[in-house]
Parts: sequence; C-alpha cells; structure tokens
Amino acid sequence: MRALIACLASLVLLPVVATAQTFSAEEQEITDLTHSCWAAWVAEDLSAIDRACNEHEDARFWWTAEAVPAAGWSAKHAERWAEAFHPRTDLLYWEVRPASVRIFGDVALIHIWATATVVDDNGQTTTNSQKRLDIWQRIDGRWTKIGGMGTPEGD
Repeated sequence: MRALIACLASLVLLPVVATAQTFSAEEQEITDLTHSCWAAWVAEDLSAIDRACNEHEDARFWWTAEAVPAAGWSAKHAERWAEAFHPRTDLLYWEVRPASVRIFGDVALIHIWATATVVDDNGQTTTNSQKRLDIWQRIDGRWTKIGGMGTPEGD
C-alpha cells in the first residue's frame, strides 16, 4: 500500500510541461492586435495607439493603482503610463506573451504577460512585468478594446 501511495504521489508531484495554446485564425488576430497595440505604446506614438488599440470611448480599465475602473484610460493616462512602464530611458527589451485567448461570439478575452527592460540615466537596469487582461469586442466588423485589468507581476 505504501508503494502505491508513493507511486501516486510521485506522479502528482512530478513537474508537468504546460502546452502552449494553439490559436485559431480569429484568436491569432486578437494576439496580433494586442501586439500592435503594445508596439504603438512602446513607440510612444499616441496616434498609432489610437489606431492600433482602437479603444472604445466608454471603455473601462482597472489598474492596481486605481481605486475604481476608469473610462478612457489610454487617452487620459498615456503620458503617465509611458513614464511608469518605461520612464523615458533606453528600452532594452519588451515582450508581450499571450497566456490565453478566448473568443465568445463578438467578445474576445486575452490574458497576457507584458515585460519591459530599461536602463536609466544612471545605468541601472530594471525589468517590469505585468499580468493583463484585455477585452475586445467586434463592433461594426472591427475589433475594439472595451476594457481590461492589469497588475504588476507578483500582486
């Protein structure tokens, strides 16, 4: 009996390799849109952010530092976000990795890890990572960002 329990316990405790999600064409479209949106943020190009992110005027986003969800977060906080995530320093590296993409009719949920590594004026290198959920809705045939949440990794 002990041998059986030990065998079962070892099977449960062994590390398991997680398989990556295989994206459908529609899920890949959301992944590509999300990547384009982040590339615009990294470029700090507000007109490109408007085009790529296509945020609905009444979208709601809730970030860790905010007390309640805020409407129009990108338009209102683009400068503050840019300074917080990569504060006008040399951007060494950035990456957006989807953890999950799910589409329910005309609504898409994408969970991502977003990471940026920067070097400041003093030569200090810092890496910041966020866990994010972005919500897109197909409106008049075009994916439009309608909401999301975010928090620094570890929160």
